Amino acid sequence: YSLVARDGTIKHGEFSGAPIWRESKIVGMVSVIRDITRRKRAEEEIRRLNAELEHRVKERTAQLENANSELEAFSYSVSHDLKSPLQHITGYSELLNNRMAEFLDEKSKHYLKAIIDSTFRMGKLIEDLLSFSRMGRAEMLKRKTSLDSLVKEILKDFQANSYGRNIGWKVGQLPEAYGDNAMLRQVFVNLISNAYKFTQKCSEAVIEIGSACGEKGEVCIYVKDNGVGFDMKYADKLFGLFQRLHRNEDFEGTGIGLANVRRIIHRHGGRIWAEGKVGEGATFWFTLSA
Repeated sequence: YSLVARDGTIKHGEFSGAPIWRESKIVGMVSVIRDITRRKRAEEEIRRLNAELEHRVKERTAQLENANSELEAFSYSVSHDLKSPLQHITGYSELLNNRMAEFLDEKSKHYLKAIIDSTFRMGKLIEDLLSFSRMGRAEMLKRKTSLDSLVKEILKDFQANSYGRNIGWKVGQLPEAYGDNAMLRQVFVNLISNAYKFTQKCSEAVIEIGSACGEKGEVCIYVKDNGVGFDMKYADKLFGLFQRLHRNEDFEGTGIGLANVRRIIHRHGGRIWAEGKVGEGATFWFTLSA
């Protein structure tokens, strides 16, 4: 109960009582009145702080979403605007190489080749960055997808282009999952491309794709290889944008592929992680809704 004290302040109290029995009759009552004003004020302060915290969280979340949207729009704009001058550099460099090759000494040819190679790498970086930006904004069309059919279709391209490579492909029976077909294709293409790339120095490469028991309501998929592997202390860096664990001279790449994979899996509400050992290969795991 509440009451107004003589000084005008509101006081809160708590009443409890119990009857006094004598010969099966109530002859009185014991009652206790406690002043709980401080407790009520503390509860009110907690409610106020919770409301304020919730408001701040919503405000910060909105700011973060706006910042991410602006960053993605900026990345897309910059990447798109970079393509045109880069195409000119590539085109004129190749034209110069075709027309003047016989007049250039070996050092000049080397310099020109370095320019052309660099423009191709820059072009790949821009394309990957555009893909990363688009993937954050693209509408998802989720439906039941046969991962088995999807992977078999993707592997046809890899197997057709693996002439001269000794690769043992091991593909288990994969389940259906709930997701966007085009995005899941991108996940598998990136992970299989990584396995393909990092086993190129193996005399007998083995790339395995399969599934394992996941938690209830989810499927767990893995892509495993026996390539160069990685040190587990750097595992957290694998999925960061522009993060690479190997030199470009050893293995080409832009450091965007795995960041894109993580973004897709997270948009599907799944998890992704990696396990590896230097010189013994790597395994990439991810989960999807069943």
